[in-house]
Amino acid sequence: MKYRLTYDFGSGSVKAALTDEQFTLIGVENEPYPTYFPRLGWAMQKPEELWQAMCKATRRLMARTGAAPSRIAGMAMAQTATTIIFVDDRGKPLSDCVMWMDGRADKQAREINRKLGEKRFSGKNVLAKLLWFLQHEPDLVDEARYMLDVSAFLFYRLTGEWAYEFTGSRATGLVDLDRRSWDPAMFDLIGFPRRLVPDRIVGSTEWVGALTAQAARELGLAAEIPVFGGCTDHATAMLGTGCIRPGDAHLYIGTSAWLAVGTSAFTRAPGRMPSPVEGLRYHFYDTDSGGSCIDYLLQTYYGKETAQGKDVFAEMDQEIRQAMKDGDRENVLFLPFLAGASAPISNTTVRASLLNLSRGTERRHIARAVMEGVCFNLRWMRDIHAAQHGWDPNFLRGIGGGMSSETFVQMLADVLDTPVTPLQNPRFAGNLGLQACIETGLGSKEGFGVLDRVVQCGPTLIPRPRLQSRYDRLYALYRESYTALEDMYRKLNADKK
Repeated sequence: MKYRLTYDFGSGSVKAALTDEQFTLIGVENEPYPTYFPRLGWAMQKPEELWQAMCKATRRLMARTGAAPSRIAGMAMAQTATTIIFVDDRGKPLSDCVMWMDGRADKQAREINRKLGEKRFSGKNVLAKLLWFLQHEPDLVDEARYMLDVSAFLFYRLTGEWAYEFTGSRATGLVDLDRRSWDPAMFDLIGFPRRLVPDRIVGSTEWVGALTAQAARELGLAAEIPVFGGCTDHATAMLGTGCIRPGDAHLYIGTSAWLAVGTSAFTRAPGRMPSPVEGLRYHFYDTDSGGSCIDYLLQTYYGKETAQGKDVFAEMDQEIRQAMKDGDRENVLFLPFLAGASAPISNTTVRASLLNLSRGTERRHIARAVMEGVCFNLRWMRDIHAAQHGWDPNFLRGIGGGMSSETFVQMLADVLDTPVTPLQNPRFAGNLGLQACIETGLGSKEGFGVLDRVVQCGPTLIPRPRLQSRYDRLYALYRESYTALEDMYRKLNADKK
């Protein structure tokens, strides 16, 4: 038997999965790593801690499955992308990893937009943050050999090869998508040295290199295992949900939340991402806080139950169902911007809020409001997409830890007025997509079409018409609340920037 080893690097942990040739899950291990928030709007991780998490997860996985490392036919990984790590000529980090949710570069984004004469970039885009480094840490930029993202950093640790993966390189803003190469005009736009990115850009199914003896020792694997390009987390989620044709759509609820819809239109519009599938791109709308809002809810309001070892998700679901009974007139609103917002609006100073609490407000009402707030934000994204492109997806599948709650999935279907189909294993979609990259790279004749056969869906949840009027009303108030409070957030948080 031959195995495939895949890694899905999320915002808070890496999920390592071992599968066989038939896409059967042999074992999976999850290893967390911390995020640091030294200032308002900043979000950083330690590159070395990412590597150590990869090593720990791999060693546990191999020990628990008993699989022979010599039987692994290929490796691939996904990353959150839009990350920045400066390294020296030995691949040693000279900076922390600046994460996708880091929004330090509002001022620089405005400078770039003025040059372009259009509002294209925000303070969370890589290009704006690179200009921030040029202005605030020029000595670091001068000292660095390369500026890498998480995958490129780990490619070097794994294989000794300097390379970017294509869907990840797109996130830098420095790439010509049509030519699949670095774009000199974008380097010139901010004065960023072209020498700071590796020449090589690999495809998702391309062989980056072979696992070195040193990396193999640290991971507990065999040397010479082929390492393939993989892709970004949302690109591999497109694959793992079987979204391989125009009109295929999925939702993700993990730390963040997003909506992605396949398209064959090859325009340069913002939010149009390249898929590993030839001839396919996808519209992408993401927000910084999705499942993290539910995590915050559980930590803040269900700490006692968690300490007692109870199934807090089941208890929360039961309370929310109770709060939704006829006659319950508590209308609490939650704005789910714990770490600012990227979509449907871009705002680095906005924060989360609970509105309309009263003496009659109970924990169940707050739990319902938090879930509804995440759903309303996704509906806002859906409405933006529908206004520009229409809304009639072939299907809307769901992945991520949030899909483990049937109550939440049903609420998504109700709020979006669209059937939602979670995968049978909603936490494993990213690794499934990565294996498809490996199989294609190994020469499988099925290519990405294999996903039609291996993606397993759970029951589809249908919108309930009786709730439509309530959600329409609360959604309108949700949008109005953000507009009313937008300037207040800016004032409250201006001194923390």
